[in-house]
Amino acid sequence: MKNNQKQFWVSNISNKNVCLADLALTIPARRHMNLLDSDHFTYTEEQLEKSKQSGSLFKKGRLIRIREVAPVEQAVKAGMYVSKLPIVLRQKLKSTFIAEETKYEELEVSEEKFADEMTTEES
Repeated sequence: MKNNQKQFWVSNISNKNVCLADLALTIPARRHMNLLDSDHFTYTEEQLEKSKQSGSLFKKGRLIRIREVAPVEQAVKAGMYVSKLPIVLRQKLKSTFIAEETKYEELEVSEEKFADEMTTEES
């Protein structure tokens, strides 16, 4: 990037994509873009100032931040880190329903009696 070139950084601070309708641009979640970068965009300073005053940059103010200088990325050093999220252990589920074993004598049929009943019904 050229040293004397003006910058107009827009940072999406939300977890979802932000659509800037009047600029015909969607900024992905957690990304930064220099809208005055002539290699990628063709916006004029007047367009961006108008959008900043009353356009989509103004309306989406809770989801984005406008900066004059490039945002500094925080580098994470390599290593082992302790998670800040709680560990949820699955406990063995205990049922409150107790099944009782009941015997139905009319359903107990010997194999010979069952075979006889099946052959007599088919005939």
